[in-house]
Amino acid sequence: MEVFVLSFKLAKAGRCRWKIENECFNTLKNQGYNINHNYGHGKENLSFNVYLLILLAFYFHQIFELTDTAYQACRKRNRSKQHMWEQLRSIIKIVIFKTWEELLALVTDPDAFDIPIKKS
Repeated sequence: MEVFVLSFKLAKAGRCRWKIENECFNTLKNQGYNINHNYGHGKENLSFNVYLLILLAFYFHQIFELTDTAYQACRKRNRSKQHMWEQLRSIIKIVIFKTWEELLALVTDPDAFDIPIKKS
């Protein structure tokens, strides 16, 4: 009986680990990180360095989701991570921010900001 209980617990833990890993790879592939299978090939190639930078960004974003209230509010306002990152990228191209919090505040509540547009 003990062997059955132990094997049941082991199988349950394995399924949980597989689920977490599967969700993580799904996020990296489909939710704005644009990671592809070929990024991990070869440790002497630029693709491996890009792969490591993407993973580093992903880990920081996971920490932000757990600890940063401004990031959490911005994330809640957007439909998906991909949409949020596209919005952040497009805003960064035209506006300079002093802090990360200012950028996230603009995305969270754009009506609260009056951004002057300089016409040439």
